[in-house]
Amino acid sequence: MSAPESVAAAPGLRALAEARRLVGVAEQPPGSNRTPFGRWFGADGEPWCAIFLSYCFKVGAGIVLCGGAPGPGVAANGCAYVPTLERWLRETGQWVAGAPRPGDIAVFDWDGGEPDHAGIVERRLEDGRFVSIEGNTDGCVARRTRAQASVRGFGRVRAYLAAAEGSYT
Repeated sequence: MSAPESVAAAPGLRALAEARRLVGVAEQPPGSNRTPFGRWFGADGEPWCAIFLSYCFKVGAGIVLCGGAPGPGVAANGCAYVPTLERWLRETGQWVAGAPRPGDIAVFDWDGGEPDHAGIVERRLEDGRFVSIEGNTDGCVARRTRAQASVRGFGRVRAYLAAAEGSYT
């Protein structure tokens, strides 16, 4: 990996380190969508996969996902709505096709409509699958093995772009 690519990957790797630390954090009470991430975001009790990613990127890497962008689910701490997150990644040139890298944001589509879920790639497997860490998965932060066919694509957040967009806090 060249120096510019390693610098560009750094925010995702720092967010991934934060996500790894949080595996197992669960909703309290179970089935409520109530989490420390929702309280931090200001939307406790709401679906929280993108809120979890917002937490990992802000706390772990100092980057606000969707920072300064208009759209549903955007707040001071990041983004709570996966379609808005995908749109921001695409519009800012942070959308990537092909094989994921650790620290990439995986945007899932289970039914062919709007994107349904998001997680952070932990590692790629030899058979084309990958391991991700996801919030709001069976009521907790969990590792899952996923097929690449289940994603719409991946976002690779770049620090220099995030800084230019004013999303550093």
